[in-house]
Amino acid sequence: MGIKDYLRGKVGDEDLNRVVRGFEMIGDVVIVNIPDEIIHLKDLIVEAILRNHKVKTILRKVGEVSGEFRIASYEVLYGGETETVAKEFGCRFLVDPTKVYYSSRLSSERGRIARMVGEGERVLVMFAGVGPYAILIAKLSKPREVVGVELNPKAAEYFRINVRMNKVEGIVKVYEGDVRDVVPRLEGRFDRIVMPAPYSAREFVHLVRDKIEKGGYVHYYTFAGEEEDLPREIVKLFKRHGMIVNVLNVRECGSFAPRVYRYVLDLKVVDFV
Repeated sequence: MGIKDYLRGKVGDEDLNRVVRGFEMIGDVVIVNIPDEIIHLKDLIVEAILRNHKVKTILRKVGEVSGEFRIASYEVLYGGETETVAKEFGCRFLVDPTKVYYSSRLSSERGRIARMVGEGERVLVMFAGVGPYAILIAKLSKPREVVGVELNPKAAEYFRINVRMNKVEGIVKVYEGDVRDVVPRLEGRFDRIVMPAPYSAREFVHLVRDKIEKGGYVHYYTFAGEEEDLPREIVKLFKRHGMIVNVLNVRECGSFAPRVYRYVLDLKVVDFV
């Protein structure tokens, strides 16, 4: 039984229409959106969740992802312990959503990227977080090396723990720091670069030019409105930074606001200018 089904008959239709049907589960921590207009229903919403799910903590999202560490703000509605273990495709990730960015809703997208990696590839993951892209790539494919760069010290700490927990120490390397400082110092080039930071990825495209192999792939994430000609815009963006790219695929992978969506563009770097 969903939240709305549980509340039907217990609250008025106007309040019921404001209830957000879904919620996010990260391990045994639940994140729910409750508009201010129906905050008086929070105890009933908690009851609805506990009725169908075994969880230790329920958080209400009160602020969007922001700041250099891309963390949202929450208030505790139930429980209190926010560190948990999320599971994806047989991998485990220690994470605290109040201290680091992590979204279980991107799990299928991370799995898609991981399975695209060819045997022997060298892969760079910018804005690596607690390591879900890098570790899934190491576990689901056969890369030669996966390098992950993360600015948030707490996320980098979890990343190191998760590398050990998933037994990929021989494949995944963790670098803590700003990609603007770390990436230029990395040796050699990469066959594939993942840029999973839709808020700001365009600010870091200039770093790709000297680190991607000709013929290599870039997975570029961004937010855009329905009316935007995204492929044309991104091709022009990469050309301004010295790369000719072909857009192999454009995929919607989540919404951000009304008529604004998260997209990933799978790009192939065919030449340099």
